[in-house]
Amino acid sequence: MASEPADVLLASWNGCGYYRLLGMEVLRADDEGSEFRVDIDDRHLQAYGTGHGGVAAGLLDAAMGLAILARPPRGEPCATLEMKVNFLAPIHPGELRAAGRVVSDGRRIVVAWADATDADGRVVACGSGTFMRLERR
Repeated sequence: MASEPADVLLASWNGCGYYRLLGMEVLRADDEGSEFRVDIDDRHLQAYGTGHGGVAAGLLDAAMGLAILARPPRGEPCATLEMKVNFLAPIHPGELRAAGRVVSDGRRIVVAWADATDADGRVVACGSGTFMRLERR
C-alpha cells in the first residue's frame, strides 16, 4: 500500500476525536518527529488549579505515536505497549507543547521519547514509550 501524502495524513490526524476532545493540534509530523500543542484551560485543570497529569501524558503519548506514524511507510498503525512519564513541574494554564522522536526503530518494536514544554520553554514533563507496529487489516 502506497503512503499517503504528509498533508493528507496531517489533516486526518488533526481530525482524531481524542485530539479534538482535548483541544490538541498536530503542528508537525515528519521523518524527524512530531510536534503537538494544546492550550491548557479550565477543562484540563485538576482540583489544585494546575493542568492534570493525564493531559500531559496523553500529549506525550500522542507525540511519540505520531513520530512513529509519520515515518515511512507513513500511517502504518502502531500501539503503545508501555509508557513512562516524569512530571517535572506544575502545568499552568496556557500553551503546552510536546515534541516526539523515535529513538530505536525495529521491525516490530519501536522506542520513542517526548518532552512537554510550557509557554516559557520549561520542560514540565517527559516520557518514553515502547510501541508495537501492527499489521493493517
